[in-house]
Amino acid sequence: MQLTNDLKHGIKGLLARSGLLPGLALGAGGLHVLENPTEELAHDLATGRKPKLHSMAGGGVVGRLEENSLYSTRRFPNDIADNTIGAGAIVAGDYLYFTSGIGDQGSSNGYFSVANLTLQQTNMASGGKIPSGRGFRMFDLGISFNAEAIGTNIAQLMDTMNLRFEKQNASLVVQHGPIKFWPGGTGLYGFAATTVAATSLQGATNGLPALTNVRRFRNPRVLSSNEQFQYVLNAAANRPNVNAAVALTAFVEVTIWLFGQVLDKIPQ
Repeated sequence: MQLTNDLKHGIKGLLARSGLLPGLALGAGGLHVLENPTEELAHDLATGRKPKLHSMAGGGVVGRLEENSLYSTRRFPNDIADNTIGAGAIVAGDYLYFTSGIGDQGSSNGYFSVANLTLQQTNMASGGKIPSGRGFRMFDLGISFNAEAIGTNIAQLMDTMNLRFEKQNASLVVQHGPIKFWPGGTGLYGFAATTVAATSLQGATNGLPALTNVRRFRNPRVLSSNEQFQYVLNAAANRPNVNAAVALTAFVEVTIWLFGQVLDKIPQ
C-alpha cells in the first residue's frame, strides 16, 4: 500500500520529535520505518530476488537483504610448526571459531602452510565481531569436513567433540551437544570398493549433501552490528565408547557454517 505524502510527513515529524530519526536498522542507534509493503518483501524472498529496503521518513535505500553463509574453518590436529603431524592425537580442550578474520595468521586456526587466512577458511571481515553496518539472521547451522578427510577420522571427531555458542563474552552460552547432532549437508557422498572383488564397500558422510539435511533453527539466531560472538568445539582426549585415545591418521579440516539472511547498509 502506498502512503500519501501527508501521512509520510506526519510520521517523519513524529519520529523527529521522538529523537529516533534517522538511524540504521541494525542496532546502531535510531529507527527506520520501512516503506516496503510486507507482501512485496515476501514476494521478493519467495522468488529469490534481493529486496532493497526503503526508508519512508529518511528516503532512499537503507539496506540490502541477501541470503548467504557465514563460515569458519580449523585444522586438526593443531599443527603450526612443520605441517607434518597429520596422524596423531588431538589435545583435549576448547577450539574457537569465528574469532579470526580474513588476513589473520593461519596459525590461529591450526595451519602451518597458510600464512594468512583467506576466503577458503572464513568470510569473517574481522574476528569475533559483526562489523558496523551489517546484521545477520541465521536459520541453519551445519558442521562439515574437507572432501579428502577419511571416514574413520571424521567418525572419531563426531564422537569426541561438543559444540557451544557464546555471545557478548559468554554473557549468553548455549550448549548444542555432540557435533553429530549437526549434519553438514555438504561434501562428497558415495561408496568405494575396498577389495578388488568389490565384496566389501565403505562410505562416509556427515549428512547427505543438501541444504534440506541441515539442522534449522525455528527462531533465527540474530547477530547484530558490533556484537561479539563465537562458536566453540570442545574436544575430548579419549573416545568414550572404547576409552581409547583419539588417533587421527591424517589432517582433518572442520568447518562450522551458518546460512541465512545478511543485511548490509547501503551508503545514502
